[in-house]
Amino acid sequence: MLGKQWSYLLKLIQDISAGFSLVINSFLMFMILTKSPKQLGAYKWLMIYISVFEIFYSILDVVLVPQHYSHGPTFLVIVGTKDKLFGPLFAVHFVYRWLVVSENPLLGTFNGWKIWIWFSIPLWYGLTWVCTGYFLSAPNDSTSKFIRENVKEIFELEFDEYIYLGPFLYERMENGTVILHIVPFIGLGIISATIISSIIIVLLFGCLCYIRINNIVVTTVNSAKMRNLQRQLFYTLVIQTLVPFVLMHIPAAIMFLFVFLDIDLGVYSAVVSMTIAIYPAVDPIPTLVIVENYRKTILKFFGCFKKKPLLVTTTIQPTIFIRRTEATMHL
Repeated sequence: MLGKQWSYLLKLIQDISAGFSLVINSFLMFMILTKSPKQLGAYKWLMIYISVFEIFYSILDVVLVPQHYSHGPTFLVIVGTKDKLFGPLFAVHFVYRWLVVSENPLLGTFNGWKIWIWFSIPLWYGLTWVCTGYFLSAPNDSTSKFIRENVKEIFELEFDEYIYLGPFLYERMENGTVILHIVPFIGLGIISATIISSIIIVLLFGCLCYIRINNIVVTTVNSAKMRNLQRQLFYTLVIQTLVPFVLMHIPAAIMFLFVFLDIDLGVYSAVVSMTIAIYPAVDPIPTLVIVENYRKTILKFFGCFKKKPLLVTTTIQPTIFIRRTEATMHL
């Protein structure tokens, strides 16, 4: 399949995923605002935050149609300019869940204006990625010369019909020597550090949260409801963490491996773009399925869930029965 056909397929997947993402994330926000249990507290704003981000990401994906492309020891994100108008959130979620179940005083920082401090953490991660990509993996003469003819052959795009961003890791000279490009390696190191730090936070606070939930002693109906809700939210977060790991991290890691080995994936690198495009459409599903309030609302809407009728029982007072028996005996 030629590069142009892969591009058409990618565009179709991005359009469908974006439409589904817009609908399901909007629906999830409606459920969060109207059907959430009271115990959810400020956490609902974090959930809405991630839904808004995913809608925004889907729109950008449709407008820009970025395509990952691997050619030898370089991997790029190509955005065509012809006929055009011009990705740590879960780490914060796991921290919040641990603060709730441990009743930590820091939970107060999620109230009032202080919650914006937590909201800014993913933005700082994103800003780091943008600056790293722009300054350490920016277009240059060596990369442009290396990819120009290949992109023209595969995608039928002239050099002035697209823009690109990506590292050119090393260059093989005609005499067989290899020249390492240090700056792109530094960029990869920074991006890898942000990903690893996010994973460490998720694993650390995820384990602490799991241990704390299992140690909650149920003494009242409210405490039982709280533990049940915390378990639902925890399992939701676990699955939502696995979704980007499967759809984004693993495909990207495979592509990086081929790049280091100087194996040309060519147009098949578009698979990475496709899986990333699917992510915002799939991510809200675990929340809607696992959280009991949302699941029951959906099932009730489709007529699959009915409230159990209340069983009314009556009791006979023993004293009344005895008196009636005695009266009968006297007769």
